Amino acid sequence: MLLAAGITVAAPLVGTVVLGMGLFRSSPRIPAVVSAVVSLVSSAVLTILWNIGPLVPVEIGDRMGGGSLVDIDGVTGLLLPYVALVHLAIVLVAPRRFFDIASARRILIGSGMTLALFCTAHPLAIVGLWILTAVPTWFSIRAMPGGRPVARVYCIAMFPAVVCMTLGTCMLVGDPPWEPGSGTIGNVGGWLVAMAVLVRKGIVPFHSWYPALFSAAPMSTALAATMPQVAAYTAMRLLVGHADGVGWELIVLSQAALITAAYGAALATVQKDVKGLVGTLAMSQSAMVLAGLSGTVAMELNGALCVWISSGVSLTGLGLVAWAIESRAGSLSIESLQGRFRDAPLLAAFFLLFGLAIIGVPGTLSFVADDLIVSGCLDDQLHAGLFVIAATVLSGIAVLRGWFHVFGGPVAIDGPSHGILLRERVAMLGLLAVLLFFGLFPGRLVHSLEQAANSLMNESASSEDHLDFHVPAIQ
Repeated sequence: MLLAAGITVAAPLVGTVVLGMGLFRSSPRIPAVVSAVVSLVSSAVLTILWNIGPLVPVEIGDRMGGGSLVDIDGVTGLLLPYVALVHLAIVLVAPRRFFDIASARRILIGSGMTLALFCTAHPLAIVGLWILTAVPTWFSIRAMPGGRPVARVYCIAMFPAVVCMTLGTCMLVGDPPWEPGSGTIGNVGGWLVAMAVLVRKGIVPFHSWYPALFSAAPMSTALAATMPQVAAYTAMRLLVGHADGVGWELIVLSQAALITAAYGAALATVQKDVKGLVGTLAMSQSAMVLAGLSGTVAMELNGALCVWISSGVSLTGLGLVAWAIESRAGSLSIESLQGRFRDAPLLAAFFLLFGLAIIGVPGTLSFVADDLIVSGCLDDQLHAGLFVIAATVLSGIAVLRGWFHVFGGPVAIDGPSHGILLRERVAMLGLLAVLLFFGLFPGRLVHSLEQAANSLMNESASSEDHLDFHVPAIQ
C-alpha cells in the first residue's frame, strides 16, 4: 500500500518535472494524461489492497495530534481514486487553448499536492499542504485575461482561512481538547479550524469567492480547486475524529452547511449562464457533504462520504460538458433558449445525464448517497432532513432549467455541428460509468463507506453499525 500511495502522489509531480524540462512542448497533454492514468491505477490498487487486507491503518512518521505523517486508512482508500479520477477527466477534456505547458504544470502540481494531503493525518502536514493546494489556483486565476480582480477576491478569502487554520491547528496540538485537563487554548483552536473550514468550503456568509471562481477561472481550475474538497478532509481529520472535545464546532459547521446547501441550490435556479449554474450547484453539494460529516449518526457520515464522491463525479462531468460546449460555441446564457441540441446532441445527452445524477435519479450513485444522508438526517434532526430535501428539489429545478435553456428552443438549420472528441468521450463515459455502476451495484461501495467511517472514528471494521459521536444534542 505504501508503494501504491507513493506512486499515486509522485506520478503528477514527475509529469510536472517532465514538462519543466521542455519536453512535449507541442503536446503537453501526453505526459499529463500518462501521469494522471498512472496515478489513478496506483490509487485503485491501493484501494483494492486495503479492502482485501486486515483493514489496519498504515502509519509512518511522527505522530502528532492523533495523526501520522503518512496515514493510510479507509478514508484514504476511498477518496484517493476519486481525486485521481477527477484530475484525469480534467486533463482529458481541457480544450487545447487552455492547456499549454504552464496550465498543465499547475494542474499536475495541484493534483500531486492534493493527493499528498489525502495521504496524511499529521496536523502540521495538513496545514502545509492546505497552503500548497491553494497556490496553483491563485496563479491560474491571475493568468487569465481579466482574472486579477477574482484573484484578489480569492486571496482575500484564502489568507484569513490559512491564518485561522495555522493558528487553530497549533492550538489544538498544544492543548488537545479531546484529552483530560485541556484548557481554553485548545477550545479556541477548534473554533479557529472550524472558521477556516467555513471559509474554504464557501459556507454562508463566506461564500462569495466560490461562484466567482467558476465564473472567471478556467473550468479546470475551478473543478480542481473545489471537487476534492480539501476543507472537508481537514474537518474529518482534525474535528470529526475528536468529536468529544470539539462537538459544538461540528454543530455550527453542520447548521451553516445545511443553510448553504439550500441557499446555493436556490441561487442555481436564477443563474444567468452555465458557469454560474455549475458554481452554485457545486457550492450547494459541497456544503451538503460538510453537513453530513458533522452529523451524529453513522448513516449520516456514510451518506456524506457517498455524496462527496457522487456529487464530485457528477459535477465534474457537468462542468466539463459545459466547458466543452463553451469552447465551441462561446459563453452560454441560460436566460433565453439557445437551441443547441441539434448542434451537439451527444453533449446535450451527457449534460442531462450528469445533471440528473446530481439530483439523485434512481440508478445513479447519487440516489444511494441521497438515501443514506436523508435517512441519517431524518433519524438525527428533522429540520436537517428537510434542508437536504429542499436543496435536492431546488437543484433539480436548476438543472432542468439549465438544460432546457441551453439545448431547447428553435435551432439554426445551417448552424455548425459540434461533435465530441474521442478524449472527451472517454472522460465523460468513464465518469458516467462510475456513477451508473455504483448506483446499480452499491453493495461493495456502501461496505467500504462503513469501513471508512469506522476507520475515521478509530474503531475496528467489525464494530456495530451504530457510531456514537457523543456530540451534544441540539435542544
